[in-house]
Amino acid sequence: MKTSAVPPTEREKQILRRMALGRSDAGIARQIGGTEAQVATQRLRLLRKLNICSHAEIIEAAINLGPWPRQMKCPNLPSRVS
Repeated sequence: MKTSAVPPTEREKQILRRMALGRSDAGIARQIGGTEAQVATQRLRLLRKLNICSHAEIIEAAINLGPWPRQMKCPNLPSRVS
């Protein structure tokens, strides 16, 4: 993955992180507001901007954004393993 000279916008970061979690365009649209078509367009622009070709690269790019907001963490996972 080659990164663009232009960093992702906050909206693109929101989309990228949700893509890394396996969310659909419809699911992302519900979570961040907007339509499925808007999210699909933003997703394609983001993939081109970051030169991403695979789901593994989506995850790598999301990790490279730095710490995730608390509300983005998976709520269904236990905080500790017994």
